[in-house]
Amino acid sequence: MSRTARTSALSGLALSVLLAGPALATDSEIVTPVPEVGIKGALVLYVVVPLVILLAISAVVWLPNVVRSTRYRPNRGWSAAPLWFHGPADPDAAVASAQPGDVVRGGARGSW
Repeated sequence: MSRTARTSALSGLALSVLLAGPALATDSEIVTPVPEVGIKGALVLYVVVPLVILLAISAVVWLPNVVRSTRYRPNRGWSAAPLWFHGPADPDAAVASAQPGDVVRGGARGSW
């Protein structure tokens, strides 16, 4: 028997036992008194708790942006140093030695 077949058989057996468990329970195990929640408890459970969770997630997402101080604002200029991603080792020499015809074209057709 292959490993996959054994794993599938054991998973099926475990699932069968777990699903059959409630059917094998006695009456005293099934019937347990459940306290009534009431309208206030239901409102807390279905309205207040989800709102608290939503506000907590919103705070976790929103607060880092509020705390961060430096960012670009239109019409105020740019204060960060220039950065050339994946450029040559010496950008000043590369710009100085560039020829106008050295433009590499790209795109799907290579024509833009």
